[in-house]
Amino acid sequence: MRNPVLGVLGGMGPLASAEFVKTIYEISGDMCAQEQDAPIVLMYSDPTFPDRTEAFLRGETEPLLTKLIDSLQLLDRMGASQFVICCVTIHYLLPQLPGALRERITSLTDVIFSSVESLKKKHLVISSRGTIQLELLQCHPRWKEARNYFVFPSEAEQRQMHDLIYEVKLNRNLLEARLIVETLLARHRVDSFVAGCSEIHLLAKQFSSSGPHQSGYGCIDPLMIIARQFVEQHKK
Repeated sequence: MRNPVLGVLGGMGPLASAEFVKTIYEISGDMCAQEQDAPIVLMYSDPTFPDRTEAFLRGETEPLLTKLIDSLQLLDRMGASQFVICCVTIHYLLPQLPGALRERITSLTDVIFSSVESLKKKHLVISSRGTIQLELLQCHPRWKEARNYFVFPSEAEQRQMHDLIYEVKLNRNLLEARLIVETLLARHRVDSFVAGCSEIHLLAKQFSSSGPHQSGYGCIDPLMIIARQFVEQHKK
């Protein structure tokens, strides 16, 4: 059986998806004996995707759905055997995808729920306004069983975090975002957070580091989890 080829749909935003690919190869560098043992990753990074939050809240889903299908089909033609979409908010469209594409997607929200249910403790949700207002987590099939493990920011805190996520998209204010997350964790009396937006992958890597700025807080980062799972799958 040939090794799996991961198709990464990125550009939403570009830095987060590029960091995800980097994470895969950082992990494979620790686990593989040589460069040639690393997995094959195909990334299609398209920053021209319309803003997901704005489009969905206006009810303009069709253009995004068409573009999403076209992009996944492109990765399929390139030889991808499975897909990761580096945007949590666009997972709102997954139920509308053709089954042949949908069944090959590793869902970020599925990974979040599996981790939350496994750890069985409360986590603060750090995400964009769109994920919150669309109730993306609340609409998940496993919400009823896991609902008590999610803690949501106040409206004012959510606005602040949403604005900062858009700064992080442009490679700005990452330190400020980290300080705000630490403040929110202390305020809500939890010691872990859910990366409910792909940009938070950039931030989550700081929290998971063992360097001098290690915070002691935990993070459920679906992109980090998927990266490790894919490398382990490749090595089997």
